[in-house]
Amino acid sequence: MTSASTSTPARDFSAFFSRFGWPENRGRLPFCVGHRGASGHETENTLTAFRRAAELGAEMWEIDTQLTADGIVVISHDDHLERVFGKDLHISQLSFADLRAAVPDVPSFEEIAALARETDCGLYVELKRAGTGPLCWQHLKDMEQRFACFGSFDPAQVRELRELNCDYPLAVLIRVGADPHAAGDEASADILHLCWEKASDTPQEFVTDELIERAFAEGREIVLWHEERPEVLADIMALPVLGICTNLPDLMRVRENHGSERPAKRVTSHDVARAAGVSRAAVSRAFTPDASVSEKTREKVYQAAKDLGYRVNYLARSLTNKRSDLVGLVAAGLDNPFRTQQVEHLARALIARNYRPILLPTSKEADSATVIGQLLHYAVSGVIVTSDAPPSHICEECAAEGVPIVLINKGEDYPLVDRVLSDDHNAGHIAADHLLQAGATRLTVIAGTRISYSSRRRAEAFLARAKTLGVEVSHVSVAQNDYRNGRDIVPALLDNGINGIFAVNDYMACGIIDGLNDAGRNDGSIKVIGHDDIPQASWGAYELTTFLQPCDIQAEQVIDLLSSRILDPDAVARVEFTPVTLIKRRSA
Repeated sequence: MTSASTSTPARDFSAFFSRFGWPENRGRLPFCVGHRGASGHETENTLTAFRRAAELGAEMWEIDTQLTADGIVVISHDDHLERVFGKDLHISQLSFADLRAAVPDVPSFEEIAALARETDCGLYVELKRAGTGPLCWQHLKDMEQRFACFGSFDPAQVRELRELNCDYPLAVLIRVGADPHAAGDEASADILHLCWEKASDTPQEFVTDELIERAFAEGREIVLWHEERPEVLADIMALPVLGICTNLPDLMRVRENHGSERPAKRVTSHDVARAAGVSRAAVSRAFTPDASVSEKTREKVYQAAKDLGYRVNYLARSLTNKRSDLVGLVAAGLDNPFRTQQVEHLARALIARNYRPILLPTSKEADSATVIGQLLHYAVSGVIVTSDAPPSHICEECAAEGVPIVLINKGEDYPLVDRVLSDDHNAGHIAADHLLQAGATRLTVIAGTRISYSSRRRAEAFLARAKTLGVEVSHVSVAQNDYRNGRDIVPALLDNGINGIFAVNDYMACGIIDGLNDAGRNDGSIKVIGHDDIPQASWGAYELTTFLQPCDIQAEQVIDLLSSRILDPDAVARVEFTPVTLIKRRSA
């Protein structure tokens, strides 16, 4: 028998987290699971114990379920209240109202679930009383509270949830001497929870390489018993297990570089309510836009929050509201100054409308469906795409989940997907007219049309207008519409006698002007027009004639479409055009 404490490699839990919708980067692994809360410090299975566990750094809480006579799930290890509360009463024989009157400290499951949302903690629900599993599952499902799992020593209770198609991870708790793999098979479990704390003075020796490797091969994770012996805890924390239970979370989450100093207490809405002398509901309303609350109360809450250093947890709030105020911004090409300017305006406009932008940069070659799929895990209110348009299947998935997508300068036409387009047709026509008026006789448009819908539209409009006017015109294709390609294309333009250039964006136009400087030809004889009016366009080195694509107007158009589709998700797809204006400078 080989101990696993030194030889088994680290475990990658990302597939497990993705499968069950658990939050990534929630904390260090193995998770610290507060056993009945911080029961080594406070009375077990009480709100005080669970709040203390959160303060001490526990990522999850192990809770035990019982059922009152009138069908309310409450949290208690024992049905008989004698051991913990000194009351010769049985939970199963009392109504919830009678239980609350006799022993106020026994919390309901809904109260514990709400506290977990508030403190960003997960729930490790041990099912004691039969019938509590489906009730707890339904509540968490209704609240979209994904960071949770269900387990029991009774395989039948675990199988019941499996047969009901419960989409949360299921655990089977395993006593000393039982075969963990057989128990896992019997319960059809996702997690083997080894309750071996009393197996010996060194129970870690029983968690062998062979046990771990077989569990992983069978698609199961491992959670370990509650442990308070520092030397044993140190060994099992090195194992590739999902979580470890403990009555003393501070033993697992000692602050680095501060010995055994406790973590600073996290300020909660309860603290703000007490300091302001108001209810928790008033605190919530004070931080909710357009909610009904007096100005005096709002000021008291804001001042208390400022004094205490309180911050609203918007992600936790989204679990209650079933939709966050997050809006995803998917953007590629952030090396282009226009794209960074565009994203900044979108972000500022979203904040002004009480949304919270979350930026997911992607590459020009990447499939935007991947990052949009990631955003759906966060209950976003919508997605704005400035990079390549997403494939149809991800648009359909977003529509099915009620998450609107707005595309900027994209040509693909999808049902229920709105678009905002720059007036590229007008820009192409005006560019051709202006170059002719400036004295150019041989025109060209520089554009990577294969990679960009807006570039293709501008180029097509420019070519069509020039041909209508009977002017010699050509199209020079580039791999990317960027500075380097603009600078590198100049020698070929000079060889062909081009004297009127329309570059489909300013980023590339600046490269062209620098290329003309390199060749000693930036003397005004070759006219250059760009598009976007980036800040560099007005610099003395460029003085670039260009088209203003107003990012502020565009951002408002985008968010108007987004907001209206949130209210009417089945509206027909709409297209709005952002006007452009020619800005005349020295280059043309």
